Amino acid sequence: MTAFKKQDFVTSGDYVFYKEADMKNFIARFKHKKSPFTKAKFMKELIVNHSVEGYFAEMSEGKAPLAILRDANEDWYYDILEKFSGRSFKK
Repeated sequence: MTAFKKQDFVTSGDYVFYKEADMKNFIARFKHKKSPFTKAKFMKELIVNHSVEGYFAEMSEGKAPLAILRDANEDWYYDILEKFSGRSFKK
């Protein structure tokens, strides 16, 4: 499995792409400025806990970018929500 490399991410406005060979693959769009899931938090989780093949395989199945990260690491997802809102979301 190929790890994501920080230098291969390309940002264009609200959009983030991943550069492989001569292609740019869509990663995510960050249109909500007041979201608890910032671009930096999302990218850090993506680099640390996901592979290029695994992420894009789930994207091709129609899963949303944040859903992919949430399903792989629910603790990360709910910790961010709890810190942002000040209330508990854990089951």
